[in-house]
Amino acid sequence: MKWIIPFSLLMIFETLGNFAAGLFGSLQNIFLVPLVLLVYAIANYFWLQALKDGSGLARGTVYFGVAVVITTVLVGFTFYEETLTLLKSAGIGLGVISLFLMSDFKKV
Repeated sequence: MKWIIPFSLLMIFETLGNFAAGLFGSLQNIFLVPLVLLVYAIANYFWLQALKDGSGLARGTVYFGVAVVITTVLVGFTFYEETLTLLKSAGIGLGVISLFLMSDFKKV
């Protein structure tokens, strides 16, 4: 369970990176590129820490993938006025189901 803290920090920085990348897409400001790269580099550092601390590649990748999809859709919906379609909702739902299927409740 030691991997949850770096994994949480990974998700925070990944969400910030997605938000900054969305800003770059909207504003087309070249000065945002170093910020985006830095935030993603920090996120990757915490990903490596989570792997080192025992998240496991298979479980960590599924958790990361589902969390990124959910947070990216929420950021896009909240800040960039994207629509939440039936297909996106189904993808989020399947991702949440995959979290339960991948969980090892005996170890948690």
